[in-house]
Amino acid sequence: MTPSHVVSLAFVAAMMAATPVAAQGPDAQTASPLEDFLHALRLSTTVRLDYFQSSKELDDRENLFGATLQLKALPRFNDRLEGKLELRAADSDFRNWKRGTNQSRLVEGYLTVHFEKADLRIGKQIVAWGRADGVNPTDNLTPRDYVVLLPLDEDQRFGTTALELNTYLSQELTLTTFASTLFEPAKFALPSAGIVTLQPPHTVSNTEVGLKLNKTGGDFDWSVSYFHGYNLLPTLRAEASAPELRYDRINVLGADWARNFGRFGFRTEVAYTRPSDPGGTDPNARNPRVFWIAGVDRTFLENLNVNLQLLLRWMPQYHPPAQISGPTLQEVAALNAVIDGQEARSTKGSTFRVSNSWLNQTLTAEIFAVINFTRSDHYLRPLLTYTFSDHLKGFLGGDIYHGSGNTQYGLLQPTSGAFAELRYGF
Repeated sequence: MTPSHVVSLAFVAAMMAATPVAAQGPDAQTASPLEDFLHALRLSTTVRLDYFQSSKELDDRENLFGATLQLKALPRFNDRLEGKLELRAADSDFRNWKRGTNQSRLVEGYLTVHFEKADLRIGKQIVAWGRADGVNPTDNLTPRDYVVLLPLDEDQRFGTTALELNTYLSQELTLTTFASTLFEPAKFALPSAGIVTLQPPHTVSNTEVGLKLNKTGGDFDWSVSYFHGYNLLPTLRAEASAPELRYDRINVLGADWARNFGRFGFRTEVAYTRPSDPGGTDPNARNPRVFWIAGVDRTFLENLNVNLQLLLRWMPQYHPPAQISGPTLQEVAALNAVIDGQEARSTKGSTFRVSNSWLNQTLTAEIFAVINFTRSDHYLRPLLTYTFSDHLKGFLGGDIYHGSGNTQYGLLQPTSGAFAELRYGF
């Protein structure tokens, strides 16, 4: 679907949705079949105007003015069948539209079939796992677009075509089964000159599978999970012809839990990741690792919330790049360590989020940060949100990266900058 098709569809849907339906009563006019159809679709449209001081793709572009049109439909066909369709058409730099900065994306498009004790979802969908705040070791199923020029974390997510079955074993216990043959990787900033990207073929033999037993309700929430599929981030391999980005097949055992004690909330999440083909001393391949995060949050006064988490990445078979023979292999190993955020055998860090709201919650401010203690690099994201009306909302914030060039956040330091968005929904 081209951007022009999305724009046309959104325009027609918005105009139709804005047509008032006659009030029901003895003398009321009967709604037309088209009005009934649009009402059943539950359409909504959002227009977004954005400014970003810097591109997120390490291409030195600055002062980008963009526009986005987003269309969402939540059709309900009957008690057993409903769906979701979310389309996005955007131009991140409409002053330079000839450079191909416009794109359209199907964010999600799926059908949900309801059974007596299960829900089956089929189609392109976002499946997010994990209970930690902002950083989730078990969130391995569907990708993110880290270079999209939109202001919120949720804007980074897009779906993978998959089947998800949620079986309700009890009121509190759910078993989730996930399967997909259409792997899609995350999109992220990386110098790509001369690098060949190789993705797993979309075949039955490359099917990704996930299982999760999740408990919600009561005083204590928890889950245990297993994932067999591909890493959303690639590994750089130094081949004779040209450097290659490949996506390793991995097995992940995960768990999380959360519990509140009064105004304090405690949560933790851990994942053990083992590649199907561990690399040992091979700098081109990943090795088994543990990624753990735990934290506490508390609300002070009425709306002031403080969330603090500690995180640990541990790779028992880690080999420092400086100890690897050959300058090319050293560079490859160093870049893989940056991509993974695994720049030592044990990498420690923290996250914090502070948020508050005022004026009947029309004005909200928050600061989110991730700090790497091991290499002293960090990411800081201030965000201010103001709700002008039920339809109009504004955002003002920034993405700030800092560190040396051979660290995870230092590599992205050139993409630091402010952003703003004005959003109108109807």
